[in-house]
Amino acid sequence: MGVTRETLENGNVLKALILQFLNDRTEQHLFAVLNCLRDSFVWIPGHIQMNEADMQKFMNGKVGDTITNEFDMKFEPDILQNGEDKFYPVFSSAEEMGEYGNNFSKIQKHFFEAMSYAMGKEETVGIVVNAFSTPFVVPKDWFETIGSLPSKIEEE
Repeated sequence: MGVTRETLENGNVLKALILQFLNDRTEQHLFAVLNCLRDSFVWIPGHIQMNEADMQKFMNGKVGDTITNEFDMKFEPDILQNGEDKFYPVFSSAEEMGEYGNNFSKIQKHFFEAMSYAMGKEETVGIVVNAFSTPFVVPKDWFETIGSLPSKIEEE
């Protein structure tokens, strides 16, 4: 049976593969996680940044109002720090964030976009997946390897 987008959709496969690797740190299990990340969408916590004029329109709006922004909004992912190292946190599911996620906006993006966010910040050393349950660190020097892996998704 092949891998489909639906198979990976809820994040359970990614979470299970990470747990398998953490319990038995073999190269085979590592590449199973990296292959899964290559095809996965992950949840990213962060804050929406918007122009002050647009913010005022939203703040002054009433229930039922249709409000459109005039300026671009920007999503700024959160950064977690462990000692001197800083990481972009991503999660296999929104529920995996737990209470931490209550403080943020959340977007679901392909893991490649999470890598792009991390590459854009020199101070980050990589990405941490499921930081509060089964943390799996993806250093920046693994990004090229993940990007070169062939997709395992079988199109219908």
